[in-house]
Amino acid sequence: MRRRAAVAVAGPLLLAALAASCGVGGDGGLQQINQDDLLGLDETTTSTTTTTTTTPASSVPVVESTAGATSTTIATESVALYFVDGTRLQPVTIDLAGTATPNRVVQALLTARPEGEIGIGLRTLLPEDLVNDVDAPGTGDATVDLATEAFNRIDPADQRTAIGQIVMTLVHRPGIGQVRFTLDGVAQRVPRRDGLQSEPGEGVAFNDYESLLDAVVDSTTTTETTVAPTTVPPTQPPVPPAATAPPAGP
Repeated sequence: MRRRAAVAVAGPLLLAALAASCGVGGDGGLQQINQDDLLGLDETTTSTTTTTTTTPASSVPVVESTAGATSTTIATESVALYFVDGTRLQPVTIDLAGTATPNRVVQALLTARPEGEIGIGLRTLLPEDLVNDVDAPGTGDATVDLATEAFNRIDPADQRTAIGQIVMTLVHRPGIGQVRFTLDGVAQRVPRRDGLQSEPGEGVAFNDYESLLDAVVDSTTTTETTVAPTTVPPTQPPVPPAATAPPAGP
């Protein structure tokens, strides 16, 4: 009992001591703190928070200008140009862009050179400056004007084959059946078949140079006739006449 009473008494005393030390209770012992001693503790601090909002750049669509590819088809025409293979003429087909006029075809013959495997062994006897002009009015004939100086550079032995290159190339074009030649505007003779010369300005044609296309084939045919042997029967000895009995006597 005494222990519990001591504790009960000590409790209020302890609380009173704590209150006195903290100045609680308004007992007039409070002291005012000087403004200078507060060291700014009485100032109101305003906390400013800056929020930075990053706005993504607006996505600007990139417009790509796509120019539509224009497909241009260039018309071509297949033409046969005649070149020299040994002493013969050999056609080579090429594609000529645009309209294959007789003038353009002959110019291609003068300047084109067959390439690749097909061109092996092929050559031309025509100088590139040989032809001045080709006139094909559409009447079935074409007139080729040759340059004198260039024509004289062709060996006379090769002139028929050289003229054949031009003629065979042109007569395979639509609407051309004969070719006439002039030399700087003057009607000219040209070699034709069988070693003959054309008359000045006379038209020459396919058959004048046809023999240059293929080797001449010998038309002589040897025919062997087999005669079957005749069987002769062996000779038989003559059959004697039958014996005749003598006539009986009277």
